[in-house]
Parts: sequence; C-alpha cells; structure tokens
Amino acid sequence: MFVDGFGEILTDILTVNPALSSVDTHFLDASNYTFQAVTFGKDAAGFNFHAHDPSTIDYADFDIHGSTSSASSFNVIDGVKSVVAINYKNSGNYVSSYVPSSTQARFINTYNSLAGYPSPYHTRLEQSSTRSTVASSFSSTLPDLGHYPNPYLDITVSSAWNVLGGFAPPSGEAQNYILCRPDGTHITSGILSGVFNEYKLADKEGHVRISPVSGLARSDINKILFKDGPVIFSSTADHILPISSTAIAVVPQMGDAVTLSMFGGVSHLGVYCFDMKAMLAAGVQPPYSWNAINNVRVGNELNNNRKYKLVSKVTFWDNLMILSDKGFTSDPKHMGGLEEGYNMGSLSNGGPTFILKFNFL
Repeated sequence: MFVDGFGEILTDILTVNPALSSVDTHFLDASNYTFQAVTFGKDAAGFNFHAHDPSTIDYADFDIHGSTSSASSFNVIDGVKSVVAINYKNSGNYVSSYVPSSTQARFINTYNSLAGYPSPYHTRLEQSSTRSTVASSFSSTLPDLGHYPNPYLDITVSSAWNVLGGFAPPSGEAQNYILCRPDGTHITSGILSGVFNEYKLADKEGHVRISPVSGLARSDINKILFKDGPVIFSSTADHILPISSTAIAVVPQMGDAVTLSMFGGVSHLGVYCFDMKAMLAAGVQPPYSWNAINNVRVGNELNNNRKYKLVSKVTFWDNLMILSDKGFTSDPKHMGGLEEGYNMGSLSNGGPTFILKFNFL
C-alpha cells in the first residue's frame, strides 16, 4: 500500500526547479527519488514481549552449555550479552524454532499481538509507541520509531542491543543466543552474527539501505548474497512481473533472521525514499550516496545524515518469520532457523526472501 509520502515524492519530482542545475547538478539526480531503504516492524506491544523481556517469566538463565548461571535481568550471561527467548510450546529438542505465537497464546489476556491496521495517512509502521519499557533503566533516549531499531549502532543505547532487538552484531562481535523452555531448561543455543551490521547496511534507526545494483531480472535474485542490501529488480526479461511493474527483494539473513524471529518476528515492511526537504532544511546537501564511513560509530557520534520518508508499507495479520526446523541435518538447505547444534552465524541458506511488487499502471 502506498502512503501519502509517495504522493509527496511524485510532487517533488514534478516540481523540482531545473535551474538548480546551475547550483549543483546533484539536485536533479533521478536517483534521489527512487526507493532507498526498508524497515522491519511488528505489533507495538511486542516490543515488551518475546526476547525483549524473558527475565520476568520466572526462569533461570542458562549458559551456552546448558549449565545454570546466575539469573540476569538483561541476559548478560558469563559476562557476555546474550539473546534469550522462551518457546512455550516446545517439549523436545528437534522442533527447536522459537514460535512467537506461543508467547501470544501464553499472554493472551495482557498481550495484543496484532499489528496496527494500515492507513495511507501513516508516516511510520506502528502508530502506538514502540519504546521498550522493560529496558528503561538503560537509557532515557530509548527509540520510539514504529519499527525495529538498530541499537548496536547507536552509541547511546548500544549496551541494550540484546533486549531492544532487531539486528545481530557483525561477525567480529558475534554473541550467544539461548532458547529455553518455560521451566528454564535449555533447548538449544548458538552464536549470532548478522549481515546488516557486518556490511554496514542499517543505520541506527533500522533503515536498511537498498542496493545500488540495478537492472536485475527475477532469475538473478537467488544468485547474489544481498551484502549490498535489498535489491530492486524488474522481470520483463523473464515475464514474471507485468511490464509496468518493479519489485524489491528483501532477505534477512543469518543472525538477522534469528534475532528478528526471537524478538517477535515481522508483520510490517516499510519502504522509504529520501526526505529531500528535511535534509535540505537541515543543511544536508546532495549527493546522498551511502558511505560506510557515515554509518559507523565514530567516537561517541553516529555520523549518518540521510533522512527518509515512508512511501509504502505492507502489513500482515501474521508473522512473516514463522519457521519450523526439521531436525538436525548436515545439509544447510534443510536448516529452518533456531536449529539445535547449528551455528546460526553461518546460516548458508540465506533466510526468507520477501518480494514486494509495485504495479505502476
């Protein structure tokens, strides 16, 4: 569904003053007006459930070997930040995937797990607050974005990344994940590392950059690693999409797929263009190319000046990250998700692929 932001972008395109070329030709660059980023979201209440707040459910934390460790309010286990989630419906070790619906069923009287109903007037994915209250002791500047933040990259809340959720750290800072039953017994554990932070694709507000690669056909999509971000493609060559259509392929991979699942999944996807007026008002001049140097922690500052406007959103009644493991196997193509005995930092089947199609008729 397109929102009003898309109409605003069209108006900007049609009314841009060609005289600006005498000031800076970058003002007229067509790439300023294409899709630039995506975000992942879920129900607003979910930012206080799932792996965001496992410590309130009377269980003992476990280390990665299944040994009892001291209970920790925010999952610092053996001195390491660890993502911990409880699977309320799991009774065995084979089907070890975390199932968000089990948390929803467990807290049915206090947890409204439905994502907010979409409207073309929305400027964010969830209209209600998505600020975590269980992590309030970490910082007075916890984000309220309407979607998953990327706290790993935000120096003001990076110490709380394992309870704010969203995206796993890069491989050089890989961390534990632990899956428990409601009684605290250990189901499975592994190591988390994600693509989005590994390749510096997501800013601190969880906007994942769309790849600058263009001209791909649908048949090319499964041949790339997505290390440059979601990909815009057309399918006129292989006749999969109508001629007037375009699409974005979004793939949460490796540890990112695991963390999104453990923190409650995905029921919103947002697509963004540049907010040119906001950037110009802030004195940010084009070109607006993505620069990794502008998207890393530098001292105590996050040097990222790109601003975005929501132009399209997709909302689902259910969780897009639902998955089911098939039991241990040496073939990674059969690995569903939180597989016992498997290192999620090297999930080689790439995670789910979401295809967002846009028909311009």
